[in-house]
Amino acid sequence: MNKKASLFNKLKTSVVTENERARDKFETADIVVALAKVKDERNGPAPVDTTPAPTAARPMADQASTAPTSASATPAQPFVVREIPIELVKDHPRNARHIYDPARIDEMATSIARDGQRVPAVVMPDPDVPGAYLLIEGRYRKKALTSLGRDTILASIIEPLSELEAYRLSLLLNEERNDQTALDNALSWKSMLDAGTYRSQEHIAEHLNLKQGTVSKTLAILDLPASVLTVIRTKPSAFGMRIAQELRQVAKILPEKNVEALAEQVRDEKLSVRDLEKIRERKDREPVTRERSRAYPLQWGSSELGSVREFDDGRLKIDLSNAPDELRGKIIDAVKKVLTETAPSRSEE
Repeated sequence: MNKKASLFNKLKTSVVTENERARDKFETADIVVALAKVKDERNGPAPVDTTPAPTAARPMADQASTAPTSASATPAQPFVVREIPIELVKDHPRNARHIYDPARIDEMATSIARDGQRVPAVVMPDPDVPGAYLLIEGRYRKKALTSLGRDTILASIIEPLSELEAYRLSLLLNEERNDQTALDNALSWKSMLDAGTYRSQEHIAEHLNLKQGTVSKTLAILDLPASVLTVIRTKPSAFGMRIAQELRQVAKILPEKNVEALAEQVRDEKLSVRDLEKIRERKDREPVTRERSRAYPLQWGSSELGSVREFDDGRLKIDLSNAPDELRGKIIDAVKKVLTETAPSRSEE
């Protein structure tokens, strides 16, 4: 390698390193800014979250005193950074993201294996388990580390937050990184409404400084057929609010299988919002013929796993989108077993 090429490679490596350092600084700044916003809302004249923040089993001051000097909290950096055993880190139930891309987990695992974990996760002490933590932000990092067989995670430990504050912090961090999707919001808000964390759609709008119409339209995404939601889950970033609203309108005039096919084309970037509008406008002028079917919900204890849909032409469609992987596998095995045990003998055929 000549001297000029060698100098070029060194410069290239230096630029990449500086870019990574700059990115890391911005990631840290994101946490500081987001925490400041959450605290400002807590101290505002009309806070909407009246639930007191949980008392941690170990005060933050104690945690800071046991951390290395370089990780001590300061007014400018209101958290301490420490390696924590992954087994002590449980997912916070109010994380703003619900859907995770396996390909991105693999990419992050590759990056961590090569360069180490550069950006800490964000955790708070678990008020119910002494010495344990709740993961507010960083599930991709946790999943990637677990896939690599690592037993610790680098984390920024912040003070205890209420459920609404933890959700707000997670949401702010996701929005800063453009990771939050409309479906993630719909799933979070529905869960928090069911649990009583949010009292109403108006409460959501007030807490997040949104228009009530935006909240209503976002939650309406969950009214789409289960098979369509399953498609959206595979690439939620492709389905913004306008796309989702158009699919809802199309779902009123087309059979579910047709809407599912349209959603797949949107996911594959073969259809735009305007294309859906044209389809809807064209179908609005045609007689509507609906495919008849009957849906049977699949319950597992208090959880709804999905549904079985029976069509007049004899087809059955089983949706297990909410079932855990292990249970889904057992159900599939059970179906195969029934088919094997009830198969007619050759003489009967």
